[in-house]
Amino acid sequence: MSDAQQERDSRIAADVTEYGWHVVGVGGNDETPADWAYSIGLGHTLGSPEICLFGLRIETMMTIVNVAGQAVRDGNPMEPAQLRDDILNDYPVAIRPVHPSWFQDFFGAGIDFYRTRELAVLQLFWPDAEGRFPWDDQVHEYCRSSQPLLWIPKEQAEGPWAELDRPNP
Repeated sequence: MSDAQQERDSRIAADVTEYGWHVVGVGGNDETPADWAYSIGLGHTLGSPEICLFGLRIETMMTIVNVAGQAVRDGNPMEPAQLRDDILNDYPVAIRPVHPSWFQDFFGAGIDFYRTRELAVLQLFWPDAEGRFPWDDQVHEYCRSSQPLLWIPKEQAEGPWAELDRPNP
């Protein structure tokens, strides 16, 4: 394990101990259409699935993941197929489970923290300006392309997200 990985793992463990979870923000690159953020420690601390979000500014997504984590801590668990308006300034947020075939691509630090590839992760989806989600007809293209549909197994998915084959962030 490199010094950078040890430092990362120590920071994650310290945050989980102090706050209950840690949030990782990952900057996209030429291979990924957008940035993403995800929690580590909600399962450990609260028995909740981890939470991920794609396609907004990293700092914004990290804040949203923290708001969602606080909602879980306050007794309002995230559930698959929910539509929530208490996470993103009264805008609806849709929740879907993440298929395990995506874990290696997006949640490497979480896999390292839990020391298993058996994670429970929920993806939060934000709507476009007209309230449409990535799977809806006539949704704004950026809303669709920046939010991968991770409930679909990777081998059945289409688009640039399905073609990822890179090291863990």
